[in-house]
Amino acid sequence: MNSFRDILKWGDKREQTLEASMTKMLHTRFGDVASSYPKGDIPLNITKPSALTQDQVLALFDIVGAENVNTEPYARITHSYGKYYTDLLYMRNGVVTNPPDAVVYPRTHTDVVKLIAYCNAHKIPIIPFGGNSSVTRGLEAPLGGISVDLTRHLNKVVYINITNQTVTVQAGMYGPALEKALNEHAEGYTCGHFPQSFEFSTVGGWAVTKGAGQMSTGYGKMEDMVLGLKVVTPVGEIETKDFPRSAQGWDLNHTFLGSEGTLGIVTEVTMKIRKFRPKNTSFASFVFKSFDDAVNTMRITMQSEFGFPHLFRISDPEETDIAFKTKGFDESFGDKVLQTLGYKSGKRCLMFVACEGDAAHARFVIRKIKGIASGNNGLHIGGKPTRKWLEQRYESAYLRDPLMDKGIMTDTLETAVSWANLSGLWKNARAYAEAQPNTLMMVHISHVYENGANLYFTFLSPMQMGNEYDSYILFHKGLVDTLVKSGGSLSHHHGVGRVMAPWMQEVLGKNYLDALKAIKLHFDPNNIMNPGQMLGLD
Repeated sequence: MNSFRDILKWGDKREQTLEASMTKMLHTRFGDVASSYPKGDIPLNITKPSALTQDQVLALFDIVGAENVNTEPYARITHSYGKYYTDLLYMRNGVVTNPPDAVVYPRTHTDVVKLIAYCNAHKIPIIPFGGNSSVTRGLEAPLGGISVDLTRHLNKVVYINITNQTVTVQAGMYGPALEKALNEHAEGYTCGHFPQSFEFSTVGGWAVTKGAGQMSTGYGKMEDMVLGLKVVTPVGEIETKDFPRSAQGWDLNHTFLGSEGTLGIVTEVTMKIRKFRPKNTSFASFVFKSFDDAVNTMRITMQSEFGFPHLFRISDPEETDIAFKTKGFDESFGDKVLQTLGYKSGKRCLMFVACEGDAAHARFVIRKIKGIASGNNGLHIGGKPTRKWLEQRYESAYLRDPLMDKGIMTDTLETAVSWANLSGLWKNARAYAEAQPNTLMMVHISHVYENGANLYFTFLSPMQMGNEYDSYILFHKGLVDTLVKSGGSLSHHHGVGRVMAPWMQEVLGKNYLDALKAIKLHFDPNNIMNPGQMLGLD
């Protein structure tokens, strides 16, 4: 029998236990962490019946086939939540607040056209659904309606154009399946997009949230990769062309990228691809004496015009110390050497670098970065640490379940910020976290540009049992307020969803938000597309 835990667990649902080094670190930071939190090992139940009439269900049968419409509890609960922290709290306690009335699996683009037309005529809300990895409450159905899951059927490569070096892919295709198809092509390609959710996220999800992958400094975010879209809206279909550039009025690609299901359903994406040449990749790893030294190395590299690395990542002192402790490096002979050389615990920072593509160019870029790092107190420690990090880059998401089992609040937040504001924002966020009782916050930079970068925050703290929901919301709000007041964006790549919607007008301004609302009204006059507080639009 299925339980809530079967649904809430990350990704492929495999269990993971905390390593002894992680458990030791938790005890050191938080004291006794023997408390536990409900695991969700309870039978599925749902108290909110489907609001669809029998005639409406039969109409959905006619559009997609009866086998592709599901009103059973398991399907409805699975499509009620993503992976936001409060989503997991609810499921661990068997609470389902906003389930869809049905889950529908369209077989073709034409099915999507018919579905949206029918739902628009009958004012039935639609929530587009992909890999279920949303961390912004973007998958809820507060007004009921249907969850349209693209992953069952719309999950294939449509066409690889070797002349243009592009791929057209259906929106419900998962990242690993796309990458495998590209790698195995006779010419050998890569999509170049590897978010931490890569194993359990879809191309459509990447597009509508403006996702970023771990190689984004070289390849760009999704808005840099996407050339064309096929979209179905309540007022009709739109198909943009894959021109390299155009001057044809507003760029509707950028209207739908970041729309998070509020304007229509993306069914196909045409995006750039690159040659797959893993043997050409050059790696480097560094330790810096301070966060400022590491940040300066990044900024100078990005502004020096000799080319960009693909992976470019630094961990701040807190994250670096945690990495050293959990990997057993702390207090080792190598650690003592670093300390002697002036790379002190609590101040030093790790940097990982990888450059892909042409072998000679990759070596050239790495050599240039070594020179810049050396001038900023950066010690080159070889390529092995970066290679090791890449081998386990998707694994940290699996730690969330065993951490919550132990009663540890754990979540992430990210922002984009200019170089001029980056240091101040980092310091203000650190000061906010350190002012909270018993809170650990790790920070890294992983997406870098000529004019700025992102900051990504991972925080841990023992849950306030009995007040775990409200205490989290209060902490989260304070951190977001701090980032916004310090010059940061609401999001760099997670998206806005319902979580960040309350800040949209403050950050964008009323006129900007009114323009977004006008676009929403045009494409979705009956407000059926992912309605209910998404992006601050209603």
